[in-house]
Amino acid sequence: MRSTRRTIGALALVAALGSVAACGPEDTQAGGTTGGSGVSAQPSAKPSAQAPAGGSPSAGAAAPGGDCGQPPKLPAGHKMVEVAVPPSKGSMSAKDAQPECTPNDWIYHGKGEAKYYLFAEEVKAELSTGSGSTKTVPVGELWMHAGDCLTKTPVKQPYTCSGNIYDITVDGEGKVKTIKEVWHP
Repeated sequence: MRSTRRTIGALALVAALGSVAACGPEDTQAGGTTGGSGVSAQPSAKPSAQAPAGGSPSAGAAAPGGDCGQPPKLPAGHKMVEVAVPPSKGSMSAKDAQPECTPNDWIYHGKGEAKYYLFAEEVKAELSTGSGSTKTVPVGELWMHAGDCLTKTPVKQPYTCSGNIYDITVDGEGKVKTIKEVWHP
């Protein structure tokens, strides 16, 4: 009976360790070979899909236990926002979005009160088509897409809903002149 308990206990331990080793963001190699599952316990150091190309260090909040390195830095004049309510013709309400370190990398989340934005007469609008890819669309199509994502309405392919985070720039009057959906896994 005692040997049965030891065997069951040993199998339970092996199963538990096996499931822990199977979880992880990506395999790492040491000396050209992998040992065991080869999974690193640290988040990847790759740039976040949330950060625009050319991101570099700036201020941001680190989550407890996260190790994302330096937070992404936006290009001059760019601002990340999280759309708060479905946009209507010519305007939107959005919260300023700040990067937060997660086990998967930096992810932007809206903070504080939503601000009211008007759109300029000429707006460059882009929707995400996947990791790092965007498609220029009429701004009205972006408004409908953002509204569908907020209301959990299915969106047409090749688009998906990805957190309602947008990279915007504004003109001298504070009107949105560019808006680009930010994709993240």
